[in-house]
Amino acid sequence: MGDDEWTVVAKGSRRKMSSTAFRALQVRAEHESGPAEDPPDASVDKTWSQIERAVREIRDAPFAKTLLRRMEDAGFVPNHSRAKPGEGLPETAVTHATTRGTRNRPSGHPGAKQPTGFLRYSRMVILGLGSPTRSAVSRFQLALALVLAQHLRIDAEDVDLYDPVFTPVDVATLRAKRVGTVLDRAAADAACGPDAAPARASTFWYMPHCEAALYENVLRANGGGDDGVSGGVSGGVPGDVSGDGADETSFVVDAAAQTKTKTKTKTKTNANANDAPFAFFANRFETYELRWVGRRGARECPRRVLEAAAAIARGGLEIEVDPDGTFAAAAALGAFNDTSVQAWGFS
Repeated sequence: MGDDEWTVVAKGSRRKMSSTAFRALQVRAEHESGPAEDPPDASVDKTWSQIERAVREIRDAPFAKTLLRRMEDAGFVPNHSRAKPGEGLPETAVTHATTRGTRNRPSGHPGAKQPTGFLRYSRMVILGLGSPTRSAVSRFQLALALVLAQHLRIDAEDVDLYDPVFTPVDVATLRAKRVGTVLDRAAADAACGPDAAPARASTFWYMPHCEAALYENVLRANGGGDDGVSGGVSGGVPGDVSGDGADETSFVVDAAAQTKTKTKTKTKTNANANDAPFAFFANRFETYELRWVGRRGARECPRRVLEAAAAIARGGLEIEVDPDGTFAAAAALGAFNDTSVQAWGFS
């Protein structure tokens, strides 16, 4: 993937183009031929069945179980859980040695920051999936996002999704099955456009294989300052949750049967932006740092992405999603190549 590229996924192919060419293609599609088209045999039931199968495969895959365990070890906790006053990240999150698939600095590393709270997120924004109706890659990426959302206990109403290539069946399926809120173009621009606004809540950004400019926009809007560690996701952190907790049933497989028979009361506090460290499921920012060596003065250089890479190296954490490509069905398609969970900006 190039310095500023989308990976365009079409049925039976994967090809790369620059972000400029992609945006031009998108504009033509929207203004000349309308929204992205579905295959002739596409339907909500068929797409949903394919998504359900992808979720089952992801949930059963060893790499996904390893990823969830490593995230727990690093301090990610469910949104609805309660922490004891003064309780912080598990010691293993800052003191264990670097291991295959998990990268973070020991607490004694010069300049390393000590995390002081759990990594807890009340919202997930999913961007750049492509079309689940048309692409197996998109379905695998969506499936893992939903597995993570369930694991982090982020409710469906707090999951936002957008991709300019969503087809009508994609949108109808995501809405009918209450997977999350499908954003329109204006709302998506408010989240990750050039003039993006700060996130309204502590947000886990799920952005696999997006262009560098989108990561840059999100970081600019949410306090990614000149030193790369000046803040976390703004908008506050979740407070106590009363009422029944989330159960262990599948976030996706049971979505069609969701009802509003129970009411949950949530209280979210408006806290300092530093209360929520940045968290991204994204291309490894270190890769961008290596690509831009010697070219940091270029106008198009993703400066904040490079600063984030440096901040992660100094005192953040990185968990590679499937470093050995063990999930062959997705590895053959490049669904999770060079992808990791990255967090930094601990107070």
